[in-house]
Amino acid sequence: MKVYQKRENITTWLYFYLKGTGNEFLDYKLPFPNFLKHINIGYYVGWQINGYPGTEEAREYFNDIIARFLITFRDYNPEKLDFTPRADKYTHIDFKNIYELKQFQNLKSIPVKKHVQIRAENINTIDQTFWAIKYYVEELIQEMGFIPYEMLEEFAYRHFYHKEKSTLRAKCRAIWNWYNDKNWNIIIKTKTNKTQGDKMTRSERAKKNAELKQQRAKATLFGFIQQNLFSDEYKRGDKWNITKLAKATKLDPKTIRKYIKEVEIKQ
Repeated sequence: MKVYQKRENITTWLYFYLKGTGNEFLDYKLPFPNFLKHINIGYYVGWQINGYPGTEEAREYFNDIIARFLITFRDYNPEKLDFTPRADKYTHIDFKNIYELKQFQNLKSIPVKKHVQIRAENINTIDQTFWAIKYYVEELIQEMGFIPYEMLEEFAYRHFYHKEKSTLRAKCRAIWNWYNDKNWNIIIKTKTNKTQGDKMTRSERAKKNAELKQQRAKATLFGFIQQNLFSDEYKRGDKWNITKLAKATKLDPKTIRKYIKEVEIKQ
């Protein structure tokens, strides 16, 4: 979580990357973002949220909104970003407005049974984090036939790091075991209502997995360098400090060395 302080206000960034056109958030009447930047493969969007979720209850509320954002925009491959946005001449930026999490209640959530009494501030009625992780797994099953457990944990830690890691591991393990026991078969609602299952061979899975990891590594590295206000601090003269970049992005140093030149060309 990145905290931004301006004057006497302390705010926390709710910051994402989406592969969309840049106006999807308008469909849900969300506040106009403090930060909006379009690139050729999507856009970055962020809001300054009033305060800092220092208590357990506040962290749960914050995570609930993150999960609902991921659920709402799941068709646009949303990624929560954990660094401060950097503005340039192509960026819309407005620090005048500061928002409250209650202004994001139009985001989708997993429905509950009618007899359950729900209050706007009651986020413990249903575990939105669990469902956001579950949807992520189902999307990857459709795309590549299965999901390595390590990739699932990495996703959970990146998006919901306000929770205890033991709690996230328990959710990941439960979801992963469920689909593994079912041989990675899921029911996809189609016009013919047929079952979409595990259609990939082991070699095809391995190839698809490698491609996916490569894409995510490049996106993470590009996003950090392009959008981080303090990315120049990760250089030694004209060269990047690979060790510091690896620590900040949680990528393997070998991976950074492999893609850093390609990422620099895109800037």
